[in-house]
Amino acid sequence: MASVVFYMEDGNTLVHKLESEVTAVGRHPDNDVVLTCPSSSGRHAVIKADEKGVFVQDLNSSNGTRVNGAEIEEALLKDGDRVGFGDVQAVFYTGNAPSVLEEKPVAAPRFAPPVPTAASAEPSPPASKPAPAGRALSPVRRAYSKPAPGSYPDTTESGCMTGIIVTGLFVIAFCVGLAMRHSKEMNGNIITDTIDKVFGSMPKIKIERKE
Repeated sequence: MASVVFYMEDGNTLVHKLESEVTAVGRHPDNDVVLTCPSSSGRHAVIKADEKGVFVQDLNSSNGTRVNGAEIEEALLKDGDRVGFGDVQAVFYTGNAPSVLEEKPVAAPRFAPPVPTAASAEPSPPASKPAPAGRALSPVRRAYSKPAPGSYPDTTESGCMTGIIVTGLFVIAFCVGLAMRHSKEMNGNIITDTIDKVFGSMPKIKIERKE
């Protein structure tokens, strides 16, 4: 006799033998197989047996019926087929079901945080202050603030003084070069020559006193 092994969400296993031609499956208490999983509909599916074989038919359930992972409306079952009624898994056998423990699917392990022992227990760090509602957390940025007054020496006056010194040196160098050129070409002193030239070219005004 064909049978179906249901693996419930709570870990229990239900072996149902297909003694009647139609087996109703769903969450409603009137079903032949009552499922407690919220993903299963009240009238989820029916399993029908006739001379052609055993069929599973979905009854327009919310989360569908699957055979070996493929969603179906109606499908012929073969020995060992996996049938999903929402999140409830089942295995179809053409005869009596083998040992349930051998056929029960292994659930994916859920890793829980280790429980600290008395020796290794440490106080947990204080919870960070939650961000205000409606404001997304921005990525961490390095803030570069303006240095406080007095943290660096003020170079304003020294810069002005340096410019004056450089200008003065340039003027002195120009004057020295001009004097040397004048001395070489004129064989004279540029200062006295300049004075004579300036004052010698000036007209002499004679002031006569009338008596």
